[in-house]
Amino acid sequence: MPAYAICCWTGLYKNGGTGKHLLPAALFGWIWAIINIMRSKRIDLGIVTFGLVIIFTLVERYYGFTRGVRWAISASCLAVAANFSLVVIFWKPIQKDLSKSKSQLWLKVFLSYCVTLMIFWIVAAFKNFVRGEISISSYSSVQQ
Repeated sequence: MPAYAICCWTGLYKNGGTGKHLLPAALFGWIWAIINIMRSKRIDLGIVTFGLVIIFTLVERYYGFTRGVRWAISASCLAVAANFSLVVIFWKPIQKDLSKSKSQLWLKVFLSYCVTLMIFWIVAAFKNFVRGEISISSYSSVQQ
């Protein structure tokens, strides 16, 4: 968990102006959500929220960073942040349930991880929203 958070923040620091960090961060989170579903036999909303980030970052690669893509990526990043915020909001019952099988140290790390990633995805949404808009035609002319 901490390694994923560190990689996310490092990617944001290095590539926040381009958005290149979003696809790998979302893809890893999406795979993690699939593993969680297979292990726990419970739904993990990350399958949807990370999936949206993946879809819209791939749309950007095809259509460019248009106004609609900007809004879609930013909104999907906020959806991921909202997903992490659910752990924070419902921490007491989650803590009670997890304390049956996890150590207190693990619980503290998990809560810190969720808070850190909630903040990360909020910042990622903001950084994505303020980066420059490039249409297909202007991108093509820049390349030539």
